[in-house]
Amino acid sequence: VSNNTALIYLYCYSNQLSGLDVSNNTALIYLYCYSNQLSGLDVSNNTALIYLYCYSNQLSSLDVSNNTALTYLGCSSNKLSNLDVSNNTALTYLDCYLNQLSNLDVSNNTDLTYLDCASNQLTSLDVTNCKCLTELYTDDINIIGRITS
Repeated sequence: VSNNTALIYLYCYSNQLSGLDVSNNTALIYLYCYSNQLSGLDVSNNTALIYLYCYSNQLSSLDVSNNTALTYLGCSSNKLSNLDVSNNTALTYLDCYLNQLSNLDVSNNTDLTYLDCASNQLTSLDVTNCKCLTELYTDDINIIGRITS
C-alpha cells in the first residue's frame, strides 16, 4: 500500500491490523481503517484527506493538525486523551465518542453539523461558534452556546 502514491481510497476496516503506514499515500482522500488493533496512526503527510474513520482501535494519540481539508472525522472508541481539531476548520462531522478526552475545543469548527463527544471526561463544552450544529451528543455536562434547530 505504501508505495502507491496515487491511492485515493483505502478501505482496510474490520481486520486485525496492528500497524498501517500511509505516509507515502499523499493523494489519499478516504481512509477507512476502523475496527482494527491500531495503536498508532500517522496521517501527517495525508494533507488531501477528507474522510478519516479510525474508530474502534487502540489509538492513544491522533494528530490531524496537517489535515486541513478534513470534513469527516470518526475516532470514537479509542484511548484518546487529547484531540486538537483547531486546524480542521472544514470539519462538518466529528465523532469522538468513548475516549478519555477532558477538553475539546471546537471554537474554530464553525461548519460542524454533527458532534458526538459523549462518554469522555468532559465537564463542559463551548459550542458558541458552531452555528451550523444540528446534532449534539454529550453526557450531562455544561453546554455553553446554543444548538440551532
